[in-house]
Amino acid sequence: MIEFLTTVGNILLFIMILGLVICIHELGHFIFARKAGILCHEFSFGMGPRLFSKKFGETTFSIRALPFGGYVSMAGEELESEVVKVGDKIRLGFDEKQLVNRIVTNVANPKYLDFLEVTITDVDLKGISATGLHINEFPVKTNAFYVLDKQTLQIAPHNRNFNFKNKRQRFMTTFAGPLMNFVLAFFVFLLSAFIYGVADFDSTTINAVSIPYADNVPIESQLQADDTIVSINGVAISAWRSTDANVASVNSEFAKYADYDTFTIVVQRNGELITLAPVAPQYLFYGLGFASVRGSSVLEIGAILHNQSNLQMGDLLVSIDTNPDDDIAAVSFTSWDEVIAFAKAETSGSINATIIVDRPDDLNAEVITYTRTTLEGCKIFGETALSAMNVEAFYSQVGISGSTKFSFFGSFEAALISLKNGSLSIYRTLWALMSTNQVTINDLSGVVGIYTITADAASQGFQTLLGWIGLLSVNLGIVNLLPIPALDGGRLFMLGYEVIARKKPNPKVENWLNTIVFVLLLGLMVFITYKDILRLFQ
Repeated sequence: MIEFLTTVGNILLFIMILGLVICIHELGHFIFARKAGILCHEFSFGMGPRLFSKKFGETTFSIRALPFGGYVSMAGEELESEVVKVGDKIRLGFDEKQLVNRIVTNVANPKYLDFLEVTITDVDLKGISATGLHINEFPVKTNAFYVLDKQTLQIAPHNRNFNFKNKRQRFMTTFAGPLMNFVLAFFVFLLSAFIYGVADFDSTTINAVSIPYADNVPIESQLQADDTIVSINGVAISAWRSTDANVASVNSEFAKYADYDTFTIVVQRNGELITLAPVAPQYLFYGLGFASVRGSSVLEIGAILHNQSNLQMGDLLVSIDTNPDDDIAAVSFTSWDEVIAFAKAETSGSINATIIVDRPDDLNAEVITYTRTTLEGCKIFGETALSAMNVEAFYSQVGISGSTKFSFFGSFEAALISLKNGSLSIYRTLWALMSTNQVTINDLSGVVGIYTITADAASQGFQTLLGWIGLLSVNLGIVNLLPIPALDGGRLFMLGYEVIARKKPNPKVENWLNTIVFVLLLGLMVFITYKDILRLFQ
């Protein structure tokens, strides 16, 4: 029952977060469209069948069945055909000033049989002629409505049409969506900094002790939150991190993993100096996809960092061959120092690497024997892919984080840094997707993947969830700026073409491009969602 309620809660949270990010994006378009005087027919959250709608002013606000998108329907945004033309039979409704306020396209509609029936001989509903909007001899209101069989649609004179606004207005209306995503991300990161503080590099007090990749030696039994580090391996510590090479800091001393297998740490706890038992670091090989077991004298794998073709915790690393198709021998290892050197040197990456390990036959047996196992098709991430993930090939970690403090201006700086790092990470991922085989379409996440990440972030606490909301918002903003038809970036690209060529692109060609690419993007979304579902069950 608890698991069911957790799942329901995660689904609702996912819809709320996705709705927030999408609605903020569309709100940007809507605000600047209204500011430019563009007629907005509908503001929709979600896609598919309409579940609920309410009209405020000129715009219908809708909630649709599939909460995986949204849009603002603007007059002239897409290629529009004339709703009525010369020769059509229609019915006209008039207001008290004898101005046409409703144009019924179906003369047989039983609701409007008392309206005046006319055959169109002269029409201008765009404001082209000097005589103003009219049908035959009847003047038409600028906010008159077409009455269609299943809906009403407000007419859109040229001065209310997206395509007839000046370049600056069209640019701002289009760019405002991604811009609002960046604004949302900044304020989410800023809120996180206000709530949880920014790093206090002058303090040596431990804020938290955690091991993301669990191993057999729990660090929590030695170091504790609120411990103040006094010295590491006999070196007096005066800061957590320092740009001064002459100042010994927690970071600088723990960076000496090549010189020490363990670290002897003296802390101040409850006013008492305590010398802790030697602490061994854990080695994280992001490029190779696994972590060491803390303090292990053998090359035992303690955690799997990404999918590695059946690599398992407890395997004993023997060798790695990044080019199994050639005659070059695999690189064998006898120490973690050799593995560290290999991980740092392997920058090109490989998707067909072979890893050879010794694997226990039976972990429950009194006497454990090992068999040599060859794991083929392992992915070794190279420099480009690691940069996209915002990680390095190798890290050494003890598993502690420094204290934080409240800083008003520091929070703004931290928010800007988080925004910059999130943006760069996404750009690097896109570059790796286009330029290497290290990141492929199979690695992308769709709706199901976003739900999974949201649920995982929620389980790790509100701070992690805020970080994920910010990153998701940045992601949506950047992806929408890609110069691809059907996206905001595609429209901006066409606007750039108009500035350079000093003429508008062919609207029919642009519309066909948008339609074709939109269908292709839907197909891609279905494919990615299918892969997400497979990963979910795996």
